[in-house]
Amino acid sequence: MRSKLLVIIFSATAGMVLLIACGPQTKQETVQTKPEPLPTITLARHELVDLMKRYLDALVKHDPSAVPFAENVKFVENTANIPVGDGLWVTAAGGPSEFQIYAADPVAQQVACMVMMKENRGADILLGARLKVVNGKITEAEHLVIRDLTSSPIGKDALKNLQKPRPALLEDVSEEDRTSRDEMIKIGLSYYEALTGEDGKLAPFADDCERRENGMTTAGTREKIGAPPGSDPATQKAMMAFPRTCEGQISTGTFAYITDIKSRRVLVADEQKGLAVGFSMFWHRGAEKEIPIKNVSGVTSVPAQFGAFNLPAMHIFKIRNGKIYEIEAIGFTLPYGLPSGWD
Repeated sequence: MRSKLLVIIFSATAGMVLLIACGPQTKQETVQTKPEPLPTITLARHELVDLMKRYLDALVKHDPSAVPFAENVKFVENTANIPVGDGLWVTAAGGPSEFQIYAADPVAQQVACMVMMKENRGADILLGARLKVVNGKITEAEHLVIRDLTSSPIGKDALKNLQKPRPALLEDVSEEDRTSRDEMIKIGLSYYEALTGEDGKLAPFADDCERRENGMTTAGTREKIGAPPGSDPATQKAMMAFPRTCEGQISTGTFAYITDIKSRRVLVADEQKGLAVGFSMFWHRGAEKEIPIKNVSGVTSVPAQFGAFNLPAMHIFKIRNGKIYEIEAIGFTLPYGLPSGWD
């Protein structure tokens, strides 16, 4: 009898345990181990410059695998979205030469360059390039390739200015003369505002600012200023009377043929070098027959020289103490209305 009682008690106890185990559970805190976050790779300024140099070397070797592209990389060359491995990856034949300018922005993890290279059978080309890096991999690559550098009447003279960069574009800016990154970006964007506003005071130009475009000096007091290729004698004569400063030239209204500047992107600001780099698309509708000129004695207008076209451009601005001292620009013409590839 006692054995049966013990069996009943044991069975009842086991049943209670089973009910408790299988019944509704009280909420208990569970400690979950969170996965360790993947390390974020951030490149320093010199590492960004080194990446760009390796990129240029890979171009010449036609070897995209030599640099770390992200799987979803966007590659644009001369406004066209194309696969990595096409374009200059096929045609680059040498370089860069001694003409090399680099600007790197560790905050944005972007780096840009303007260099002289060789293509196909040794033809000279100007390359403006930009890379965006995320976690050590290239997510954006942009090329602006300028060809036929000697085809214009001033081509050979322009090439003389493309042998080596102006020293100021390579020099570090002293700590006391540096401009903050945010301010440099604003200054770069103000250049486009000055052009479309026909007012040189909208951008902080230094009195001795010098601008070069595809190697040709187009504003400044240190070198002879070239007239646009194919200009008629009246325009050439009028330009001799124009102010030579960057600010004064813009304020004459001579750039009124620029209908708009779209896709304005100042993406790289290198505080160490004082270089801000902008990319943009100039739109020219070509409706003007005459361009009114302001503030030039004896000149009230000049004939419009151009029809309708677009011009993708890259500008490098040298900035010290909040002022633009040097502008190195490249660009080429495209049919009117084409997008930039980054719209």
